Amino acid sequence: MTEPEKEFEEDSLLPIIGVLALVFVVILLLSTPSLILGKQISVIDTELSYASGHETAVKTRLDFGSNEHVQAFPREIGDWQSIVFNTSKLAESLRAEVMLLRAYGHTYANGTLKGEQVLLFIMQSQNCSSFHSPLVCYPAVGYTIEEEGTEQVAVPNASWAERLAIPETKLGEAVTGRLNESPYFNGSISAKKLVIFKESAGEKGESKRKVVLYFYVKENPFSTDKITMIRVSAHAAPQTNGSHGSEEAALNLTKEFMAEVVPYLFEVRGGEEEEIIAVQLANAGVGG
Repeated sequence: MTEPEKEFEEDSLLPIIGVLALVFVVILLLSTPSLILGKQISVIDTELSYASGHETAVKTRLDFGSNEHVQAFPREIGDWQSIVFNTSKLAESLRAEVMLLRAYGHTYANGTLKGEQVLLFIMQSQNCSSFHSPLVCYPAVGYTIEEEGTEQVAVPNASWAERLAIPETKLGEAVTGRLNESPYFNGSISAKKLVIFKESAGEKGESKRKVVLYFYVKENPFSTDKITMIRVSAHAAPQTNGSHGSEEAALNLTKEFMAEVVPYLFEVRGGEEEEIIAVQLANAGVGG
């Protein structure tokens, strides 16, 4: 190849290289902190297909992709004790790779739970059809959605949420002043809240009302296409005289349990460099 031909070939590659560089920059700008920080950082969010604005960046303690790890989740948490349900048929029907369903309560006797109980449901799948929104799934099995919203679940004084001290000089005044707006833990996590109701079936049937809290665990889509959902629910006693006291009790119970569970699932400790990057990106508005 002659020298002029080499120069022509090099010049013809420059526009291509420029376009590729531009594409890389665009991907970088549109990425969330979890995408940029790789596999280590995941995001828990109330919405599956988009960023809700209520995200929290975390590291997972539990390997949600391992059925063995998930099944080894503690059966006793504080004074909560549990019974396990067989989910093999349900997992097969939903084409879920990993699934856990347990009932937890404070009173356990003769192999059964007594009194107030909550249901913990964990599922992971790379099949999007497994993750029809509960807004769709519950009506499909006869429930009416009476209320939908977002609930803040406080996880107070949790050692899992200790933040490494970052000198203000490293972050800069603007970033330091907005730490609480970052996706890093600031005292609570957000969960999607539903109040659902099903009419009794026949004279002997019993109407059912439940309070449901759930969120998704989103990982780096460049490294995996798997999705995880964590859901906690509790029955609300039948209402009398229009009272909503039973709903409030069920909500408080689910929030109490979720606050206990979160530290077993996630940690938000991170290296100083990781935290600085995540905070700066979040405060710059990266990822919407």
